Amino acid sequence: MESTAAFALRPRVNSLAIELTGTCNQKCDYCYNEWREDDGKSLDTGTVSKLLARVRKLADAWDLDHVTLTGGEPFSHAGVFPLLDELSARGIRAQMISNGGLITDKIAERLRPHRLRFIQITLNGPTEALHEAHVGKGHFERTLRGIHALGRAGVPVVGCIVVTRKNARAVGEILELWKSLGVSHVALSRFSPAGYAASYAAELLPGRDDLIEAFEQALPFAKTGMTLSCTMPVPPCAIETKDYAPIQFGGCAVGTKMQEFALSPEGALRNCTLHRTKIGGATDILDDSVDPLELLRAPEVTEYKKQTPAFCHGCVHEQSCAGGCGAAAEWVLGHARRFVDPLVAQYTDDALAERFERERANGKKKRHLEIVL
Repeated sequence: MESTAAFALRPRVNSLAIELTGTCNQKCDYCYNEWREDDGKSLDTGTVSKLLARVRKLADAWDLDHVTLTGGEPFSHAGVFPLLDELSARGIRAQMISNGGLITDKIAERLRPHRLRFIQITLNGPTEALHEAHVGKGHFERTLRGIHALGRAGVPVVGCIVVTRKNARAVGEILELWKSLGVSHVALSRFSPAGYAASYAAELLPGRDDLIEAFEQALPFAKTGMTLSCTMPVPPCAIETKDYAPIQFGGCAVGTKMQEFALSPEGALRNCTLHRTKIGGATDILDDSVDPLELLRAPEVTEYKKQTPAFCHGCVHEQSCAGGCGAAAEWVLGHARRFVDPLVAQYTDDALAERFERERANGKKKRHLEIVL
């Protein structure tokens, strides 16, 4: 049995996002998974026992406040319930991100004893047409059925809207739909072009006017009892976020006590689910040479915010904002710390603005990532 002294020495870690699989039943254009191009077929995720061994290694070394089970679609992986059993036995709280399309009454009932913090499910339109314009055909009704199944089982649901150029002006209608479904907490996750989604940056990245419209529509819901949180960074130079209280806005948590690390399906640890860089260069944390405590002290974590984009120098928000989403800057512009978030760069970088306009005019949807250096 683990000694009390050993337990006390474990560093506190806010959260770990466990990406169970690269496989998903939806085909979302906004997907930030690097492996989305081939639906995770190129990944060597290993066995369920290997998944559990990775989680045990980190849970033994770290004092985890909670974990997020995600993917791909976590319910497409055979390890989802064995992992929930492991976490419950350890007293580690869990939450999940799912598209809801695979959740049946039977699955929802199996979830009930695990007392999840919540399952976050995304609706990107108030209608089948707009939602499926983002995620692919045949998923709107399936997602609604999953939400209803969770409600019948008493499993808490948090809603999500990925705010894009396509749906920013329908945010109020989507929130009405969430309200009708009995969901009172919704994440406004503005689109960030990381991973596969970098190829859809021109098509989906909202502009400043889009976000203002979205937040204006959301504000009455926030003022009348709905909890709304903007989970992706919105740099204050783009939007005066304080004008939209009580909508809650956050920033990039990398290097802070609120960081949520990401464990990839192949066992690599990254700064978050949007980042591509493997912390410590380790391809699988199960390797004997990998010390989870050393990963927390790696330069990829501790040095991350010590460099900020030149555009941000002298700004009062330089340290807290650090240029917005560095992961998106890396995927679209080539470096996480030298360039600002593409949300801002589309206004400050003429070359990027021209590229986006050209791609929108041509209706071009690149199927392979292009890094602009």
